[in-house]
Amino acid sequence: MNTKLLPLAFLECNDEEPIEGITRFMKLIFLAQREKLDQDFYRYEPGQYGPYSKSLYDDIDRLESEGFIRRRDEPTGDKKSDKQTYELTEKGERTLHRARELPGNEFPEAVDGLEAVKSQYNEMDLWELLEHVYGEYPEMAKNSVLDISTGRAV
Repeated sequence: MNTKLLPLAFLECNDEEPIEGITRFMKLIFLAQREKLDQDFYRYEPGQYGPYSKSLYDDIDRLESEGFIRRRDEPTGDKKSDKQTYELTEKGERTLHRARELPGNEFPEAVDGLEAVKSQYNEMDLWELLEHVYGEYPEMAKNSVLDISTGRAV
């Protein structure tokens, strides 16, 4: 699968259920790579909020600016940040449909793993998701600014 299509395929999974926040989006793809996919599409390093991939962040940003992904920003009442929700657009759907028709595509195998990860973790509270990621992959938490046990920044 083309690396650029992975975020689109992930958004399409589970009846196009949206993904709330870039942190969650990044952790879901990290977990899919570690637990379900046979290859690492993105390279991760320990970041301030656990596993971080600059190339994935850039791809999501680019896919949004080019109209394949829609990001909705909703006020949270917290003046510091809005809630971001990521969704697949019709342009993104068409792109995935065309990609499936190409010879040698690997969608069927990859999508099963993506759906399983999204089903298991997308509805999880963000702190609970981070606790899971930090617990299973402690090497990715070494630069974290979060104290997961208290739910606060350090």
